Amino acid sequence: MVIKGKTEVGGAAVRGSEIRGELAAPPRVRAAVRMAISPGRDAAFSSQKSALSESPRTKKFPLTEEELFYMNCRAAYLTVFKSSLENIISKEQLYLALQHAGRNPSQKTINKYWTPQTAKLNFDDFCIILRKEKPTSKSELLKSFKQLDVNDDGSILHTDLYKLLTKRGEKMSREEVNAIISLADVNADGKFDYIKFCKLYMTTIEQCLKTTVEKLEVDSQLKRQQFGSHTEGSPERDPSPVPKPSPRIIRKTDQETFSNKGKPSPWISVDTALYILKENESQANLQLMCFTELRNREVFGWTGELGPGIYWLIPSTTGCRLKKEIKPITEEAQLVYRDETGELSLTKEFRSTLLDIFEVIDLDGNGLLSLEEYNFFELRTSGEKCDEDAWAVCRDNFDTKKNELTRQGFMDLNLMEANDREGDPRDLWVTLHSMGYNKALELTEACPFIIDIYADKCKPRIKAVHMEACSGQLEKAICKSVLNKGEARVMDGYENIIVHTYKRDTWITSVIENKSDNKVIIHINNELSKNCVNNRGLNIFAVEVASKSTMVCQHVMPLNERQEWIYHCVYSLVS
Repeated sequence: MVIKGKTEVGGAAVRGSEIRGELAAPPRVRAAVRMAISPGRDAAFSSQKSALSESPRTKKFPLTEEELFYMNCRAAYLTVFKSSLENIISKEQLYLALQHAGRNPSQKTINKYWTPQTAKLNFDDFCIILRKEKPTSKSELLKSFKQLDVNDDGSILHTDLYKLLTKRGEKMSREEVNAIISLADVNADGKFDYIKFCKLYMTTIEQCLKTTVEKLEVDSQLKRQQFGSHTEGSPERDPSPVPKPSPRIIRKTDQETFSNKGKPSPWISVDTALYILKENESQANLQLMCFTELRNREVFGWTGELGPGIYWLIPSTTGCRLKKEIKPITEEAQLVYRDETGELSLTKEFRSTLLDIFEVIDLDGNGLLSLEEYNFFELRTSGEKCDEDAWAVCRDNFDTKKNELTRQGFMDLNLMEANDREGDPRDLWVTLHSMGYNKALELTEACPFIIDIYADKCKPRIKAVHMEACSGQLEKAICKSVLNKGEARVMDGYENIIVHTYKRDTWITSVIENKSDNKVIIHINNELSKNCVNNRGLNIFAVEVASKSTMVCQHVMPLNERQEWIYHCVYSLVS
């Protein structure tokens, strides 16, 4: 069964993750000079560690290089915008944001990135730019100014400075040059002291970065705000990218639930994707909007903009790391026992597993099961729904609160089922197997997940509903995403058969498109691949593709992510 999150969104403003260009630009004098005109507003930011050295948070948890980089990116971004959810919508904003980040872009660089086709850039784009753009250093600034210092005495005549800045390169206006010359600390006797200017410039950078980072530390709203594909804090301290508290943020009980009873989480390596489709005229007419391409350990996310409407959120996994268990369990766990009085009771191990299941089906995280949530459980385990009359009987016989079933009520419901069968656990095992548990009460064939949504300009309503397994919506969504994002290659000798391959850092998906009028059988050989595992469990297999259709051929992941993996697949038509 696949859960469909049906979300009604009224103009959600979140961020995107598409990069639109490659940047590489040398430092320029003009931008550096302009940035010092108004240090309070146009001060730049760099990735210097010293600016964060006194932060209360970093004293307790030293920042990694990666965290430091994103903290500084965000600090720079928030000096230009009120929120990291806002987009850059003009060349001027891009120029200013890069200046605040300690970069010194030329107009050529800005034009190279902001093309006529560019409508907006987001925080993720900004971070990628900063990875490629080196921050301006004091030595680079001095070197640039020295080229203008004809007397080599550490200063430049105002007349020469004016002439150079208004006549050469990216010309500055008269007002801009006058603003520089009016800076008393770096101007005296008709000369511009560029050594003092460079010192002032770098000090301003560091101080402004420190001030903005401290503001992030004390401003709880900004601190909680999600930014790009990265989280506030390291994965070890805060594994969730959720921007603000909500009922489904992993609580202590959730961590215990999802930790496999104290062992390291077995699901960190399980890939997850969330496909977002928009419902148009009917449920049969769905438009693929996007899918989660961002990853931070076991957290997968997407940021972008969604207009008003109803959206389907379809979670999935490739099945490379999460498959039906083959190895047999020799010893079966005990589910029920009879006490001294002969009464039937649930074992401690079974009760613990039922609590885990309760946490999974408690979709809103309020500690209670509504009829909708309970039917999510029933559809998965029995394929049938509980109607209003049956739910009323359930409420009359088991512990409820606010017309919803409590944890104890859920326990008693399962105990009643055991009593109905006079202790025979076979029906209980059907439930457990349906929820992904093996005979040892280990969750090996399912992966618990949480979908959390944050919208800047509205409050989305989300509910879980049943989606028929035969609807094919997930298969269609995967095919569309690969056709949109992947590389296409025509099979040798068959122009109507196209193999589309979408490659990510951690997995590869291939889709076969058959444009011919006849069905085809494609032979797939992965024997030349190294350190790879696919969802089919075979290196050599064949697939049948109907005419005028597309189908997912295979998903491939590294067997060991810490080692090099090589994907090499040979496709051939079976005659």
